[in-house]
Amino acid sequence: MKFIIDTDPGTDDAVAILIALAHFSDEEFLAITTVAGNVTVDIGTKNALRLLEHTNRNNIPVYKGEAKPLYRELTTAEWVHGSDGLNGVDFPNPSKNEESSDAVSYITNLLINSDEKITICVLGPMTNIGKVLSQDPKLSSNIEQIIFMGGGAGFGNTTPVAEFNFFVDPEAVNIVLNSGVKLIMMGLDVTHQAIATKTRLEDILETKTVTGKNIVSLMSSLSDIEIVREIFPDGTPVHDAFVTAYLVDDTLTSGKFVNIEIETKSELSLGQSVIDINSVTGRKKNVYWMNQVNDDKLFEIIKSASSKLP
Repeated sequence: MKFIIDTDPGTDDAVAILIALAHFSDEEFLAITTVAGNVTVDIGTKNALRLLEHTNRNNIPVYKGEAKPLYRELTTAEWVHGSDGLNGVDFPNPSKNEESSDAVSYITNLLINSDEKITICVLGPMTNIGKVLSQDPKLSSNIEQIIFMGGGAGFGNTTPVAEFNFFVDPEAVNIVLNSGVKLIMMGLDVTHQAIATKTRLEDILETKTVTGKNIVSLMSSLSDIEIVREIFPDGTPVHDAFVTAYLVDDTLTSGKFVNIEIETKSELSLGQSVIDINSVTGRKKNVYWMNQVNDDKLFEIIKSASSKLP
């Protein structure tokens, strides 16, 4: 398997990236591409480089991607992730820069030239991937699968019905949903079932690594947000971690093959993922929608990553 991570780091993005760095080699983990979302693309790119610096994996290239959605102004979430995107958690400054090529060009060339199909892990808005597939739809045949965090069945975390990644760039999501690529969705339906409780955080700290301490700090910073405490009094979900943890062990989640569309027109429900759970529309099924999780397994994978890294 060969894969890239497309991301807007982001606290939970950082946890997801660290999971991948701990469990996969350079021959498998090809690159990180960044996109605007949780923070600006410049801040997110720096954070990707900081994570590589911390783990001594600077040989993995980072490509800066799109600075705004395809057709809309950018919505960010610094109120969740802090002005630096990592809520002040102490990762080192990078000693290298991103690559000179941009993310869309890199992904396009990778898909054209790779001798095997590529898995794409999407942790943020789908702007980069949507742009690649809109410019050359035939490249979809060179993608093994897209595993993404986004959406939810009937509820959201940015509006009453829209999850953040889907809300930021719904037109890009629409391109991906209609691409014909194998799609695996880790939405709020599944991420809300795995909570970083105090006991689980203490268990991660037992690894006695800087990575373990920083992962706990990242998750604790989310738990400290008032609205998160109100909804999740026992801890916080770690949304994006599901994507790379699924790469480590695909028995982590299970679900159902369904049709999913996204609302791109309505002001009231912009970014809503419309999930045809009961096949009432007759529309073509296009997404493996995950809705069940072995939550203990998720935190076992996070602890394993903490123990393997510095």
